[in-house]
Amino acid sequence: MDNQDPELSREEQICLNQTRKALDNIIYSPRPETIRAIAEYAKKTQPTK
Repeated sequence: MDNQDPELSREEQICLNQTRKALDNIIYSPRPETIRAIAEYAKKTQPTK
């Protein structure tokens, strides 16, 4: 994952790599209310057969 962009300065490259590492560590766990809202929306938008 060490994609060195020639347009970025050394400092920018370090910041980009730190951001990538941070984003790789984020775990997304939605609240139950969010999952219910998504499920309800999906039911409403299902095409009728």
